[in-house]
Amino acid sequence: MKRSLKRRLLRARIALNNTVYTILNINKKRKNLQYKEDAQIEQNKLNEELKILNKLAAQQQTLVRRYEKELSLQAESLTDTPQTAN
Repeated sequence: MKRSLKRRLLRARIALNNTVYTILNINKKRKNLQYKEDAQIEQNKLNEELKILNKLAAQQQTLVRRYEKELSLQAESLTDTPQTAN
């Protein structure tokens, strides 16, 4: 259980990092829009994409926090239980 939870946490972190990277790239594109002819149309497209990506990033952040909390609770439960010697 612990290993799969670590894997899920790692995958969620990677997905969150990719989403944030994509958001940053879109923001770079938005800065360069003033030099294009069809800036308003492109701006609307990028705004819609940003809305979706921001919601996705928020969900991924919630997921990462939940996995981290579960892992810390598991670690605490392992340290709280007394170990029996054979």
